[in-house]
Amino acid sequence: MIDTSSSPSSEQTSEQTQERIGNGADFVDGVIADKQYPVTLFSLSWCSFCRAAKQLLTQLEIPFRVFELDQGDFLEPQRQREVRSRLQVLTRSGTLPQLFIGGDSVGGYTDSQAAARDGRLTALLEKHHITTGKP
Repeated sequence: MIDTSSSPSSEQTSEQTQERIGNGADFVDGVIADKQYPVTLFSLSWCSFCRAAKQLLTQLEIPFRVFELDQGDFLEPQRQREVRSRLQVLTRSGTLPQLFIGGDSVGGYTDSQAAARDGRLTALLEKHHITTGKP
């Protein structure tokens, strides 16, 4: 998992995230279209469903990046509103978490769990040529 919320990582620093956010809608569109990181989760650090989604992806050994929308650069109210608004347009849901694979919306935790159970998650990963840590 790559956490891009507030603490720098070897993959991406908060300053790089700040540069990329700009307009919240453009940021979301750019992030979910990023082929270098095709699995993206928008989350809240305190949310139990968000924690469960991160745990599900980790257990399935799916490499993903997470944006915690209640930390770091996302604490700026206008930026957070723009990001949340764009997510709502794309997913038809105002809740978090929201999982995207290769630009396709999977949905929230319940949707992601159901997709993992019925094979839709595996099909999406295969469609976008994403390999997991599991054989």
